Amino acid sequence: MKAEVTVDSSVYTAQSNLLCPSCNEPYLHQGAIEVYDRAEDAEKVRCTVVEGGNIFSQTIPNATSNNPSSRRHGLLIHFECEHCTDVDFKLNIAQHKGFTLMDWEYEHGSNSGSES
Repeated sequence: MKAEVTVDSSVYTAQSNLLCPSCNEPYLHQGAIEVYDRAEDAEKVRCTVVEGGNIFSQTIPNATSNNPSSRRHGLLIHFECEHCTDVDFKLNIAQHKGFTLMDWEYEHGSNSGSES
């Protein structure tokens, strides 16, 4: 499921809080981070994952990757919500034609239950 990124600016003056796309609460915890480094329209992408203090990096075909960008660099940040159990959340950030695009991707019933 896809959802628009929403923020709340009422808690901190110079910062905004991400809100959960499922329950609209701000209590999110960051998990794994996936970085996709791709030259424009290249067939291969360098995927680097940071999770639990470990770093894994490999070059893979872009067509079979999770890269949120259809043409260039992308970034996925996995989140868990304190209020939503059994939901896998990913904040997708993609570069496309000079724009930085963001959306949530989430699926109910898919969280493995691991802590961040």
